[in-house]
Amino acid sequence: MFRWDLRPRPAEFMFSLMRIEKSSRTVFTPLADGTGVLLNLDTLLYFSLNRTGTQLWQQIDSNPLITMDDLLRETCKQFEVTEVAAHQSISAFIRQLEQLKMIRLV
Repeated sequence: MFRWDLRPRPAEFMFSLMRIEKSSRTVFTPLADGTGVLLNLDTLLYFSLNRTGTQLWQQIDSNPLITMDDLLRETCKQFEVTEVAAHQSISAFIRQLEQLKMIRLV
């Protein structure tokens, strides 16, 4: 019998424990509809955030010790989403922000 192993791999486990550090050169602008925009002042790249992305960014911005696991727990509390689905979406979001140099993982 084949079983899906949904546990994080060692690299993913380390990723989930890393602290997410906001770049001091990233500026957030909230919009009236609950969305927002990020701007990296060094690269001049913009990144649009939907309501969920805005909520995640505000958590990152307000907590310099936040980890992927913290974001995952809070997202599952606030929204009706499974841990697996939330983990995939949040991981992709964090990796995009890292590639755009708006955050770094430490």
